[in-house]
Amino acid sequence: MIKNAFLAIPALLLASCTSTDTQVESANAASPAPVTAPSGADMEPLAGFEMSEALCAGCHAVAPGQISPNPSAPSFMMVANMPGLTNTTLKAFLLDSHSFPQEMNVEVSDEDAQLLTDYIITLREEGYAAPGQ
Repeated sequence: MIKNAFLAIPALLLASCTSTDTQVESANAASPAPVTAPSGADMEPLAGFEMSEALCAGCHAVAPGQISPNPSAPSFMMVANMPGLTNTTLKAFLLDSHSFPQEMNVEVSDEDAQLLTDYIITLREEGYAAPGQ
């Protein structure tokens, strides 16, 4: 009798592991849709974001909703929404390492400055108000 019980346990475990077509279809329907990687023009802001994570995130909040690790460093949201800021003025600022505060002594290539600019400009919001305003 005990031998039969030991044989029945693995059979029950195996039976509970099998799935019906309905269970598989149900699981597939509940799965999130695959994420498509950006392409073409969408890649430039993504590359700029990844670069900003590597070069700038030690001091600046580089994504919306973040707080800058260095309280003196403006978030990229604040930078993107500065009055009068353009792609040209932002890129020029990034290329002129002499314009940075001393603790921000960073040099970037023309291409990298363009990638960062392309990303930062995407953070503009209509009616943006800086925190505390």
